[in-house]
Amino acid sequence: MSDEKTLKDLVFRTFLSHSNFGPKEMADHLQVNYNSVKAIYSKLSEEGLLERASRGNYSLNMAGILIHLIDRIETLEKRLQGAS
Repeated sequence: MSDEKTLKDLVFRTFLSHSNFGPKEMADHLQVNYNSVKAIYSKLSEEGLLERASRGNYSLNMAGILIHLIDRIETLEKRLQGAS
C-alpha cells in the first residue's frame, strides 16, 4: 500500500485542523485548483463527513465521521478474518 495521500485525503486532513477554511481558502492554502477543492468539499458532504451550512461554509459532521470509521474498522476486521 502506498503512503501517498490523494488530494481528497489532504483536503479532509487539512480541514480537521483548519475547519474555518472554505473551498477558496483551502485551495489557496494547499496551492491547488479551486474547482478541484470545491468538488472535493461537495464529495465529502455527500459522504457525510462534512455538512454544508451555507454557500462556501462547511463544518465537520462528527456523527458521519464516526459512522465512516466504524464501517472502515468492520471492513478491515472482515479482511483479517478472511486472511486467517
